[in-house]
Amino acid sequence: MASDRAKRELAAYKRQGRTEAVVYRPAGGTARTIDALVRRGRREQAVNATKAGIEIAVLNDATLGIAPASMNKGSDQVDVAERFGGSPQSRRFTEIVEQDADWATLEVL
Repeated sequence: MASDRAKRELAAYKRQGRTEAVVYRPAGGTARTIDALVRRGRREQAVNATKAGIEIAVLNDATLGIAPASMNKGSDQVDVAERFGGSPQSRRFTEIVEQDADWATLEVL
């Protein structure tokens, strides 16, 4: 569970307009909206196409974010737009880029 300090950081990022509401869709679970820091811009080569790589930083918390220990990166999805302000699309998690007790950075395609 994320510390109170990390929860205050997320609240500050939200007040500053640096977070986006994304929908987390755990496989076999109930979808819920969480606040995330979204980084766009990396390009990933897919079969016959190039897709934008997106990383999201979320609280390492089962209620306010995503607990990577319970995440199924092959099946869980998140609804996030390829471009800021665009229409969100469901995307699969491909990698846990980094994590600590407070935050998890997850790659989606």
